[in-house]
Amino acid sequence: MNIGEWITKRAIIQPDKPFLTENNKTYNNLQFNERVNKTAHALSHLGITKGDRVALLMSNCSEFLEIFFACAKTGAIMVPLNLRLAVPELLYILKDSEPCTLIYSSEFADKIREIKSAGYGPKQYLRHGGENLKEDPVFAESVDDFSGIEPLEMENVDLKDPLFIMYISGTTGDPKGAVLTHQNILFGAIHSLLGYGIDRSYKSLVVAPLFHIGALAASVTPIIYAGGNIVISTFYNASEMLKTVCREKINYLFAIPVMFQMMTEVEEWKDADLAHVHFFISGGAPIPLPVIKKYQDEKGVGFVQGYALTETGRLTSLDLEDSIRKAGSVGKEVFHVNLRIVDDNGKNLPANQAGEIIVQGPNVFSGYWRKDLATAAAMQGGWFHTGDMGRRDEDGFIYIVGRKVEMIISSGENIYPMEVERAIQLLPQIKEAAVVGMPDEKRGEVVGAFVILQKDARISENEILSALQGKIAHYKIPKKIFFVDDFPRNQSGKVLKRILKNHLEDK
Repeated sequence: MNIGEWITKRAIIQPDKPFLTENNKTYNNLQFNERVNKTAHALSHLGITKGDRVALLMSNCSEFLEIFFACAKTGAIMVPLNLRLAVPELLYILKDSEPCTLIYSSEFADKIREIKSAGYGPKQYLRHGGENLKEDPVFAESVDDFSGIEPLEMENVDLKDPLFIMYISGTTGDPKGAVLTHQNILFGAIHSLLGYGIDRSYKSLVVAPLFHIGALAASVTPIIYAGGNIVISTFYNASEMLKTVCREKINYLFAIPVMFQMMTEVEEWKDADLAHVHFFISGGAPIPLPVIKKYQDEKGVGFVQGYALTETGRLTSLDLEDSIRKAGSVGKEVFHVNLRIVDDNGKNLPANQAGEIIVQGPNVFSGYWRKDLATAAAMQGGWFHTGDMGRRDEDGFIYIVGRKVEMIISSGENIYPMEVERAIQLLPQIKEAAVVGMPDEKRGEVVGAFVILQKDARISENEILSALQGKIAHYKIPKKIFFVDDFPRNQSGKVLKRILKNHLEDK
């Protein structure tokens, strides 16, 4: 059964059960399946067949998911585009993936004009709403006249076929397109059901952008597989998000840590009733322990955490009962994943010794689009090499200590930024910390720390350094503290440490 057939099965088993709510409209399982089928027939009418790419430059909306599942039913490959990318970056992805069609939300018409004027682009464009670029057909009008019956092409699409190509940032080169198959997404959903207990009674709020793996793999596909329903929104405002969680009686929500922090700072937080929330999922970056405790102590809500990559989906899970006791851990590997921590020679390391995390499993992607050398480098010996450094404690819980390329080597000692950041963030005055290597003539590198203070908090550099004495090894204690108001981040909320390192040269 391919991923598109999930929608078919839901329409058969529970046709009247709510599937999706967006603003003032709600579709039940049968209605949403018919919309997906109409979209599938419309794509076929446009000449799109199995293996063709369909690019989406779209905000969160029902139509995004209708296209996603229509591609799944027909074997077309969706290419979700990051809305925040500049036109040259979008052009690179379009040239690399070669979609035959690009469907875009009207608010991105200016970017579409630039793409067209660059002399390269898909053969056909469809616009989702708006009056801009009237030469392009309106997506809804291209779909409405088609039949809602199941597409015949669905029988030729299986679990090994590509489902979508998701481009990851090129921190060491050009962006790479990770090819995710139907099987990868199926096992991602299975892991959520096994690990979190999601069932058909659950309701998920989808606010993270759908062009990211976090939204598709954490907010959408698990709950659809389980038979629950989703509320979809385009906003990413903490106050509105909290009000929607309460109004819609949301059971779980995926977001990046900064959004959960911001929800605690809005006026509505004090009176918010979150009794209906089973758990929240935090991803994209480690969530500070004070945020976890605030939700647990003031609202009785826990966080399930884990470790995931675009190429693999979720690899580990930290259950609710362990979220405080094992704070800082990403939990243990999920059921169908084999995970090892190895040295530079590929040998397993003992407990509490840091090494690279490598993994196997049916959730691991099929490779990078048209980049055989990059795929071979990542999949050495049949294991995907994550590039992340981690350790496993004596109880089997895994801790991420940083990226392999971010490791600081000071006088021959390996220092992993994340362990220093955790120590700094335990200080109550500190909201967030980011650690980078600073050039040093004697030691090669020393530790530099950028910190953001809690609102109205005061603490000096010397007070921070004194507080770290005895908490981490002396050689790990920062040689300099930089106080900042915010960090440069990518679209998923991760701190861009290369930019922080560039700031060191200006100081």
